[in-house]
Amino acid sequence: MSLPTTGKIKKSALHLFAQKGYYGTSLNEVALLVGIKKPSLYAHYKNKDELYKTVIRDLIFIFKERVNLTKVEAFENNAKEQLFLIVEKMVNFWKEEDLGLLYKRSMLFPEEKFQDLIHEQFKESEEYTTKIINGIFAEAFQSGQIHPQPLKPLVDAFYCLVDGLFVQRFFYPSDQYNQKVIHAFNHYWNGIETGGKT
Repeated sequence: MSLPTTGKIKKSALHLFAQKGYYGTSLNEVALLVGIKKPSLYAHYKNKDELYKTVIRDLIFIFKERVNLTKVEAFENNAKEQLFLIVEKMVNFWKEEDLGLLYKRSMLFPEEKFQDLIHEQFKESEEYTTKIINGIFAEAFQSGQIHPQPLKPLVDAFYCLVDGLFVQRFFYPSDQYNQKVIHAFNHYWNGIETGGKT
């Protein structure tokens, strides 16, 4: 089933914004990629700013969908496995050509006029992910998988871990990068297991 025109516009815009950035992309290029005339775009979006904002919001919505654990994943995996699944889901998202590249562009090099939007969307996605992580840790404490300890340092360290992996994603080939993901996560987990013991 083919996408409606609005969906085609957003998909084409996402590709171009990812590859060329906001200022490097014109509405003419978006229309050409969709297969419509530029004036037809205005029936869906009033200008390029509105289109870009929509694409960014969609990007973060997709990111949140991707990092969430299914009920089966949560039921069948212990805390360590659940956390690693979340890391893998993030890594796989960043590996996607357009989604990962636009995420990198928007989060690391936000256009000045969209900084407030980017910050708002980033904060929203982090709050969403934090709720998931907090739930995993709470269950891990209760079940004895991890010795009880202050929660905030665990969450802060988790984000430092994934932020480092996010940056390194763009500098290493897949085999080396995948090894770094495993090594970094295992050391993080080892710290969690011993960090709360007295």
